[in-house]
Amino acid sequence: MVNSVSIYEQKNNMHCKKQMSCTNYDIKTLWQKADDKIKNAFPKYYMADLNSIKNVKYIVDYSKFNSLIDGKIGHSKQTQYDCWLLSGINALNNTTNGKKFLKQTVKNLSNDDILVHFKGVNCNIVIPKETFEAAKQSGLYAKGDDDTVAIEVAVEFYKKELLKNNEQNKTFGPNIINGKTVVGALDNPLAGGYSSDIMFLLTGKYSETFYNSNNENAKDIKNCLEKIKKSPDKFAATCNFRKAKHGIYINHAYSIKNVDNDFVILVNPHNSAETEKIPINDFLNSVRTVTILGL
Repeated sequence: MVNSVSIYEQKNNMHCKKQMSCTNYDIKTLWQKADDKIKNAFPKYYMADLNSIKNVKYIVDYSKFNSLIDGKIGHSKQTQYDCWLLSGINALNNTTNGKKFLKQTVKNLSNDDILVHFKGVNCNIVIPKETFEAAKQSGLYAKGDDDTVAIEVAVEFYKKELLKNNEQNKTFGPNIINGKTVVGALDNPLAGGYSSDIMFLLTGKYSETFYNSNNENAKDIKNCLEKIKKSPDKFAATCNFRKAKHGIYINHAYSIKNVDNDFVILVNPHNSAETEKIPINDFLNSVRTVTILGL
């Protein structure tokens, strides 16, 4: 995990683990007052403030708070270039265990601020209620489900912090998983990424990605489809395409909802309430990558 500026200043001394269930002020004091051994065991905490939200200066009133954070992922519609993120969330939400991870990811704090926990990097992002309301009013984040928007805002903040520190990292092939990134830009950190990254951030589990640019991994991808067909509740999967067929977009991430004898059923993050079908043979001939995570 790359170092960043902590969101809190030290206040009262707290030393009891069960205080982790109290307010965010109790949590921050516990973490900042702890020795290095304890710090390595507990998550790091950061604040996504108003300045992290695009177009915040155009928002009239972000003091209200009428959002619904319930630990469940509902339907959403993509607005940014973050199909990788939304498809990863939708893929996890397609499985029982994925739903459990998602429920553990987003929490309401006692003061109505929102805490987003990234299990994969042991990091928490606190989103003040004013910041979250500003994000919703900006019109630049996903439409629909508030838990999805909270994850989106937190990932944007996290990637921005990584990008700020990118020069000092100098690691070959950096990405979200090893705590560094070269995908995205400070003014648009969500533009570009991998579904494997968001699934790792939220679950701490590594997925497999099979590339099929010249049909060289058709057998492996067929095996992925067979796994999903037999046990759809055990696998979160996403894909993107190199050929446009049946209205499918190229260079765009989809989640795989199911597979039957004839079709692969997809969910486009443009509208997660709807599904699209593509014949299996056409899928195999046009798909670029399949990412699959066993849960």
